[in-house]
Amino acid sequence: MSELSQPIKCVRDAVCATMRIWKAKDQSGLKPGQVRWNHSIVGTAWCIVGNLYLVTAFHTLNDGKARQRKDKYFVFAVPENGPIAYHTPAVGFPVERPDVDITIIEISPSADFQADIPGLNVTFERPEDGEKVLTYGFPAPRIERASLNSEGDWCGGDLFLKANANEGIVAGQYEIDSSIIYELNVGWHHGESGGPIVRLDSCAVFSLMQSYRNVSTRLGTVAGPHQGYGLEAIDAELRELGATIV
Repeated sequence: MSELSQPIKCVRDAVCATMRIWKAKDQSGLKPGQVRWNHSIVGTAWCIVGNLYLVTAFHTLNDGKARQRKDKYFVFAVPENGPIAYHTPAVGFPVERPDVDITIIEISPSADFQADIPGLNVTFERPEDGEKVLTYGFPAPRIERASLNSEGDWCGGDLFLKANANEGIVAGQYEIDSSIIYELNVGWHHGESGGPIVRLDSCAVFSLMQSYRNVSTRLGTVAGPHQGYGLEAIDAELRELGATIV
């Protein structure tokens, strides 16, 4: 068995995809009462308190800008990375921290929600440079068919929603404005932002996939090391919401 097999099983069902649904600017040519909506899988979220609170990157909710209050968000769980995705709406955002690019989403699954989203442990213990880590996220799929009601609620559709595990090492770490930033030699795809970065020995999350550092070259600026803030940046918020710190 690979050293990654158990950590992947540990995190798999705790990680979800997030969808944003927003009113299209162009509403021309519609009948009275009709509304045209845009929709897209915008990021990945992972659970800290089972079936209640999930962490994601702030920038995924509205391209790095403040969230629009009329926009709607849905969380999609895919048990065992299997054939069926179950969705539930976001009902609140108890933490929104653009300064460290972290948001916490609150959900309230209905009785017919046929998936269990377990909470993952969080750690503030700093890994050493060179330590191997796991990332897990949902590359954003093309949505082939979408069914939305007049209020912009997701009612079903066709999308190939499959998560992606990857491995790498902590390539460097440093402190800026009293917050730890980790750099990793792991690449990730659009849609995986917000997903967990996990220590293999404890299966605890210490950071999340957020951004990359720009690197200047003779050909121009290119994407450099991928980065994530240490979760101690929201220590107080995590404890208040009931996250398990190890």
